[in-house]
Amino acid sequence: MSNYKYHSQLTAPQGSVQLLTELNTNLGFIPNVFAITAQSPGALKGLVGLTTCFSQSTFTAQEQQIILLATSTENECVYCVAGHTAFANSIDMDAGVIAAMRNKQKVEDYRFNTLSQTVRGLIKSRGQLSPQHLSEFFTAGFTQAQFLELVMGICVKTFTNYISNALTIKLDQQFTAYAWQRPKHKQVA
Repeated sequence: MSNYKYHSQLTAPQGSVQLLTELNTNLGFIPNVFAITAQSPGALKGLVGLTTCFSQSTFTAQEQQIILLATSTENECVYCVAGHTAFANSIDMDAGVIAAMRNKQKVEDYRFNTLSQTVRGLIKSRGQLSPQHLSEFFTAGFTQAQFLELVMGICVKTFTNYISNALTIKLDQQFTAYAWQRPKHKQVA
């Protein structure tokens, strides 16, 4: 239960108005996680900045969605899994890959699977990734710079996962068709 307000450009603190306007222009709507984060102009600026930097990383759009979906499923974020399923569909990502990511299953594509496993390994080990796991990342053709970009992607998604989970953010209309449920063994009380 949350008493946080879903802000628009009309209700947000002055320092958040321009960023919400830009989000609305770029996406055609203001996702609820940004609408709530707008309560703090500094937090919104950080979230938008990190999101923008990650979107400009050297990962392809599909690789970015693998990173964001792996983080969101590992953190069991109902809101973010739905949102990134919608975004993955919008870039014509293979439905089988999306389903595997949503179900935390192996992805047949070697690079996608390596990305997914690296994200999950980092989250589960709290960043204490084994040398072998890191070596597999580089063997898959990823660079040292991309490892840093991958961690940035985990950071931005963990930010929205935690806000979404803690405040039980409602799905945007654009995401409802992609609703996702946490595994039964870990329902949040």
